[in-house]
Amino acid sequence: METKWISPWEALAQLVALVRDVPSADDLVRTVVLYPPQEGAPQTDEEWGALPEDSPYFIGPGIEELPVDVRDTLADVPDERLVELGERWAEGDEESMFGAEPAQLAELIGELRGLARRARDEGQLLYCWSCL
Repeated sequence: METKWISPWEALAQLVALVRDVPSADDLVRTVVLYPPQEGAPQTDEEWGALPEDSPYFIGPGIEELPVDVRDTLADVPDERLVELGERWAEGDEESMFGAEPAQLAELIGELRGLARRARDEGQLLYCWSCL
C-alpha cells in the first residue's frame, strides 16, 4: 500500500501508541535499516560532506523493516476501534498528520490492519519504503 506521509518514526509510532494505549515515544517503532546499507555509511562530518547531493543517505530511497510486535499490534486492531483510533490519530501532531480527516485515518488503519494480518498469516514482515 502507498501513503505519502506515514513515517515509522512519527506517524506510525503515534498510531502504535494509540492502539497500545501507551505514551508515544521515539523508540516505540524500532526499525532495521536495510537500505541504504549501514555498513559503509558515512560516520564523520567529513564523510557526510564528501557525499554527492543525490546520495541515498540524503534523499533515499530508504527501506526499513518493521518489527514483529508492530505488525502484530496493527493486525490485532478490532473493528470496533477503527473509528475511535482514526479520531484520536487525527488529533495528533498536525505536522506529521498533514491535516488528515478522522474518517480517512480510520480507513487507512483498516488497510494497515489488513496488510499486517496478511503478513502475519504468511509469516512475513512489514517494510517501509521512503524517499524525499
